[in-house]
Amino acid sequence: MWLLLGTTITASFFDSLNPSAIAQQMLLQAMVKQKRHTLYFILGIGTANLAMGLAIYYGVAAWASVLLKKFTDAYPQYVYGAAVAAGLLCAAGGIRLIVKTARNTKCSCIEDAAKTSIRLSPFSLFGMGAVFCGVELTSAFPYFGFIAMLSGYVLSFPFVLFFVLLYDFIYVLPLLLLYFGYNRLRGTAGIQRLEHLLGKVSVYIVPVVLELLGILLLVYGLSALL
Repeated sequence: MWLLLGTTITASFFDSLNPSAIAQQMLLQAMVKQKRHTLYFILGIGTANLAMGLAIYYGVAAWASVLLKKFTDAYPQYVYGAAVAAGLLCAAGGIRLIVKTARNTKCSCIEDAAKTSIRLSPFSLFGMGAVFCGVELTSAFPYFGFIAMLSGYVLSFPFVLFFVLLYDFIYVLPLLLLYFGYNRLRGTAGIQRLEHLLGKVSVYIVPVVLELLGILLLVYGLSALL
């Protein structure tokens, strides 16, 4: 048990040193109007991390994967059709934001463009965190190593939940520290310059990412349907 505890703490510590998650949160904290709503992004990451850990440990993830494959094989037109529809929506949304940003730039209203791009609801932030965590887990070798080691022990559910929660807490701890440190320094000259810079950057990042996501979904769906 002491070995498992040490492994949990060590693996989660190295897994928490995630520059992409930290950079994304810094961008979001500069974008969102209500800074406390950034906690929903962290909550989304933590919830997805916890749910995936329990799902993998108890085999639910493997069962869901098999079920999804069977559904895709039986009804490919619905699955790939949904991907194409989602791709079109994302692509249209990206184009709309790009056009809007271009118009505001011509009118020298780049600050107005930044303000319109930061209206993210708590639900949207939670979903972004969950999706981001799900994508990151595909390459989270410390996490899968921890789950593999945990699977080697015959533990009751409370102990499994304890270790997964411990891993989850250490994993999101740097994001929580960043949130509280950012808010503590908010209003200083350095943070104001950072928010000004990231606010301008976000005007271009958000539509480009949305457009790329739409293209990927379209390629995935159309390549299977055609």
